[in-house]
Amino acid sequence: LWLWDVAVKGKPLTFGNLADAVPSGRNPEDFKAWVEKQFDASVTWKDLDWVRQHWPGKLVIKGIMDPDDARSAVDVGADGIVVSNHGGRQLDGAPSTISALPAIVEAVSGKTDILFDGGVQSGQDVVRALCLGANTCLVGRAWAYALAAGGEAAVCRMLENVRYEVELTLALLGKNSVEQLSPDDLI
Repeated sequence: LWLWDVAVKGKPLTFGNLADAVPSGRNPEDFKAWVEKQFDASVTWKDLDWVRQHWPGKLVIKGIMDPDDARSAVDVGADGIVVSNHGGRQLDGAPSTISALPAIVEAVSGKTDILFDGGVQSGQDVVRALCLGANTCLVGRAWAYALAAGGEAAVCRMLENVRYEVELTLALLGKNSVEQLSPDDLI
């Protein structure tokens, strides 16, 4: 319906969650200009060190795809890192997060929490990431799709399904808990 209204009927292009940020947003160029302003190529690890010094709360750094970056995150005092290529939308040739995970785990395991993000759609995806050393997984698209398809009830059902799939996968591997998982359990 939204696409029909904008593309066919010529209604103004709007995104409710960006209405305040892009009040003049009526065409794709307005949104493109806003997105481009969100990226600052001058940000360095020194900037994150400054944030850590001034922020007493938990600091979790998302977008880690390289062991050296993981070590740098630990060096600035990150409480956690998110192994993420941000959906790979910006760089379609970027490596998958699951392929980057083992080297990152080897570099910083036990020094910070490692959250895994990227294509997690099922309980088996969760188990696979945990086998490779992630402490936890983030599920983005699956809940967004569920929410769009059926609201809160569908999100609850999706989460129940993922939990069931994790439990089933553990049982099929002969494990009682995720703490027993190791790379040897990869299937």
